[in-house]
Amino acid sequence: MADMTDALPLDLPEADPAGDGDNITDWALEQFQERYGAEITKDDIWEYVYGVMHAPDWRERYRHDLQRNLPRIPLADDFEAFRSAGRELMDLHIGYETVGEWRVECQVDGETDEGDAEDGAYRIEARMRWSKRQDKTEDRSVLLVNSRCRLVDIPQEAHDYTVSGRSPLQWAIDSLRVKHDKASGIVDDPNGWHVWADEPFNLIRHLRRLVTVSVETARIVGGLPPSLPERDTDD
Repeated sequence: MADMTDALPLDLPEADPAGDGDNITDWALEQFQERYGAEITKDDIWEYVYGVMHAPDWRERYRHDLQRNLPRIPLADDFEAFRSAGRELMDLHIGYETVGEWRVECQVDGETDEGDAEDGAYRIEARMRWSKRQDKTEDRSVLLVNSRCRLVDIPQEAHDYTVSGRSPLQWAIDSLRVKHDKASGIVDDPNGWHVWADEPFNLIRHLRRLVTVSVETARIVGGLPPSLPERDTDD
């Protein structure tokens, strides 16, 4: 699933210093209310748009346009399905640091572990990486945190949701690594500056939460109806 890297805020304080500016115009509100009912609010539309922008058929239709234009939002047949999905997705993606942990097993030295090992058992030594199968291909059901600690039985759905081409777990692998700047001698060590600096097992909790975000996003997106009205599907 490809994703846009630009973000559009709901509120536009620079448009109205009093705080009444927003990114959904009164004209847009009128269009939605005319189609779906007078009770529709701008917050409803914002959630609806977020839901639509995750719809597989919408992404496929506008995959090229999204690289150069603002998104085109259809008036789908089922407004509530996309509004509800958008709300769920917002809660997941904004609150990714506090969602429940997906119960992937943590192992230290081959034994199941829930934070009982010494702190060093959970430290990132250089960078995390995927395990390898006998044929040398990546086994993305197993994440090697370091030489002693691993997460096992990561579900395939954890890799189906991607942001700019990478799953949340892959983003963690690529960004949470020890970096040495040869010119300055500065070492950028995530073990010391992240929220798990004082409680290293929090790294494992963080990774489990990323699995939750990915799996739940895939579930929500998989349950979406078509976003493009039937009369438009052959255009």
